[in-house]
Amino acid sequence: MATRRPGKSSSEKPTDDASPAVLPKAMQAEKMKMNPGPAIPNDVLIKLFGFTAAMLVGPIGCYYISTNLLFPGSKVLGASIAAVVANVVLISFVVIAMREDDDEDSKKNK
Repeated sequence: MATRRPGKSSSEKPTDDASPAVLPKAMQAEKMKMNPGPAIPNDVLIKLFGFTAAMLVGPIGCYYISTNLLFPGSKVLGASIAAVVANVVLISFVVIAMREDDDEDSKKNK
């Protein structure tokens, strides 16, 4: 059998000792001013969006260009070229990210 545990009944009102679950807008804004969180530099965002666009447009564009203009009817060749372009974009992103990280380390050492 289940036993009844002593606790708050539904008729009791909550005390004011506990902090509110949701902060008012003014307190939220003040808290954000104190701790804005990590800031991402604009150049990093530009590179990220640029490589994202390159990953979307590059392989698909190369596929259609190669299947329609360069090698009409050869979808295998078009897919191969698209795969190579996707890998080139990915490798270039990694290389640029590593160089950027090395630049930050060298600036800290000087």
